Order: sequence, then structure tokens, then C-alpha cells
Amino acid sequence: MLETEPQIIEQYVRSGKVRLLYRHLQQSGPTSELLAEASECGADQGRFWELRRALYAAQAQAYNDGEAAVSAAAAEAGVDATAVQSCIDAASHEALVRADYAAATAEGIRNRPVFRIGDQMIIGAQPLSVFQQILDQAIAAQ
Repeated sequence: MLETEPQIIEQYVRSGKVRLLYRHLQQSGPTSELLAEASECGADQGRFWELRRALYAAQAQAYNDGEAAVSAAAAEAGVDATAVQSCIDAASHEALVRADYAAATAEGIRNRPVFRIGDQMIIGAQPLSVFQQILDQAIAAQ
């Protein structure tokens, strides 16, 4: 998804054809919640997508030392790591992250990535062509 998502954003989201809504799904307990909160703290600095991308790239490290991974990802994403840590310590986005998880699980979503396009769901990382076909159909139907 790290390769496909930027292409979807460029071709569909930036042009205003579609809106991308992201929900956090904490599959792996406290570390997942930490990373989700960190990405929202990055959003406070206007860098949600950049920090989220860097956190995904640092996932292996995150499950060994979450705080170090967040700090390194913040630096890579151009985010103030001290502000992110303060935001996490204050649990500024804990309720949002937990609400996202509750909403996703209420819809029966247990694993990621899952994409809902209209009434269709795409489960798992798929090539751009799969998204293009479904997105183009949905756009044409509007």
C-alpha cells in the first residue's frame, strides 16, 4: 500500500474526485495505539500522512521500542518529535483513536488494509489497477 496509496492520492484525492477517510485499527495492542496517536499528533503539525508513512516504514522497530520509533519517524517526516511526545503524553487523540477502532470493528473490520468505495470493499493491499477500476466506476455512477 505504501506504493499504491500515493498514486491514489495524486490521481483521485488531490483532484477532488474522491475523499480519503482514514480510520485507525489497533491490531497489535498498545503499540498500535501509540502509533495511531503519534500520527494524529503529527496531524496537529499538518503532517499526518508524512508521519503515518514514516511510522509504517518503522513498524518493525516500533514493536521493540515504540517511543524510539516514533521519535525517528517524526524526524524523518519533518515533525517536531518533542511536540509529538507531549501530545502523546497528554493523550490528546486517545479518544479519537479509540473511536476509530470502535467504528471499524462495528463494521466487522478486523484487519487492515480495508477500503470501502461506495458499497464495495477492497481487502488487503491491491495493485493500483484494482482501485482505478472501482474508483472510476464509482465516479461515473455519481
